[in-house]
Amino acid sequence: MYGIKYQNVIEELELLIRSKRTVLNLVCHEENKVLSALEEICSKADTSWDLIKWDIVSGLHSTFPEFLPTKDSEKQLDQEEVLSWFENLIVPKNKFVILVMKDFNKFLGSNNYRGQVENKVVRHIKNLSQIFTTQNKTIVFLSSNYDIPADLDKYIHFVDWPLPEKTDIENKLKDLLTRASKRKDLVEKFQVEYSNEDFELIVNSFRGLTLSECEQICAYCMIKYPKLMPDVISIQKKEIIRKSGLLEWISSDIDMESIGGLENLKQWLSKRKDAFSQDAIDYGLPSNPKGLMLVGIQGAGKSLFAKGISSFWNFPLIRLDMGKVFSGIVGSSEQNMRQVFKVVESVAPCILWCDEIDKGMSGGRSSGSTDGGTTARVLGSWLTWMQDRESPVFVVATANDVSHLPPELLRKGRFDEIFFVDLPSEYERKKIFEIHLAKRNRDVLKFDMEMLAKSSSNFTGAEIESSIEAAMYEAFSDNKRDILTKDILLSLKNTVPISVTMKEQIDYLRRWASERARNASNSDILYSRPVYDEDDL
Repeated sequence: MYGIKYQNVIEELELLIRSKRTVLNLVCHEENKVLSALEEICSKADTSWDLIKWDIVSGLHSTFPEFLPTKDSEKQLDQEEVLSWFENLIVPKNKFVILVMKDFNKFLGSNNYRGQVENKVVRHIKNLSQIFTTQNKTIVFLSSNYDIPADLDKYIHFVDWPLPEKTDIENKLKDLLTRASKRKDLVEKFQVEYSNEDFELIVNSFRGLTLSECEQICAYCMIKYPKLMPDVISIQKKEIIRKSGLLEWISSDIDMESIGGLENLKQWLSKRKDAFSQDAIDYGLPSNPKGLMLVGIQGAGKSLFAKGISSFWNFPLIRLDMGKVFSGIVGSSEQNMRQVFKVVESVAPCILWCDEIDKGMSGGRSSGSTDGGTTARVLGSWLTWMQDRESPVFVVATANDVSHLPPELLRKGRFDEIFFVDLPSEYERKKIFEIHLAKRNRDVLKFDMEMLAKSSSNFTGAEIESSIEAAMYEAFSDNKRDILTKDILLSLKNTVPISVTMKEQIDYLRRWASERARNASNSDILYSRPVYDEDDL
């Protein structure tokens, strides 16, 4: 029994074939399910189509070998021979033949290795895509990615085969646990019953994996662990991220208590902690909160907070490096972006952290004259995905220079909210000192917190942490004595904060944020924000 998304794709496939889309590229990770779906289409009473399969090892084969060569030796065709054979195959008007070619994209080369592209094969496919419009023939490429030369983009129609839906995973897990409950050797050492809350957490951990992968991980857990554990499942997802080459799995143990201030932002996140739960969906809330953008100067704690969200929500954190997306080969950046979306959705629910998005998306308007329109196309695909995605991916973008951000990215509907992370207030600076001193096993009561907070006016959280570390180095070199308040004060005095070197940019950010963003902190109601003054330094 297929889920709704499966059924939709099957219907789309049949429609494409009927409408003479002659060459399809079906991107999937479950070949058997795809072949079963195609066989289902072909076996309908009103179709009665023939399905022929080919791969480089097995050659041609079919359940109904009406059109196949009679000799086994004639079925062992290479990538060029099979195209010629299919071109010359005579199909009656009342018949329709679909040729499924596994891993054929490997013989087409890649955008990353254009010198290896087999031009003869590419040309042949172009010819066949036009010839087959008058014949009852369709070619279906089965592959796990979009690795098709740009020359064929206009001749091939891409179809994404969906990963299992939440209900599919639920049914699979219930079936596996039911079977496990009937085995006495398992029941004695493995937990087979879970609360509704725990079961939903486990199901969400499996989302993004194929049903066969789910079954394998379950078997692994049954042998090694006393119950199904989301952390163990996440290890499998981490491997998917590593293989992509474009994304990085970030392990985070930072909790919200270790981040000083930013109370508005914390409250906003707290209210949305269960936004991806089934209860939220049943209540009528959107099933896919879009995300948030954090704007502020360097060292203000934006990246730290992104890591904190991961721990707070218990979602894996995936970091996107825009520099890796924009490679030097024409057409590869757009392909890389598609790959990013596919990989991220495959490991959802998760948090996608796009650090310093202003650097990656700058120049979108002038892209046509500087990079052939690559940045504009990547930006367009990013915006479309942000708007239309259905997968539980929460995007956290950070930016330092808003002047480089395209206006389209800041428009309402792209992000749920834009927060401005300002320099910490006196109250927040005090909290930051307490957190970092306690983290280094120092008794905060031995330090003059009021003096430290006042003396660090215009300092970022990162600069405060650096001042403590610098003071500790000085104390360590002085006969390994313990650190004192005066050591930190001296370190502060010898530091030129970023608020001095980037005063104009900070002033511009504050003016911009006053009309376009929410303040991440509410402490400015009770405590004045730091204002640049040379006498304070």
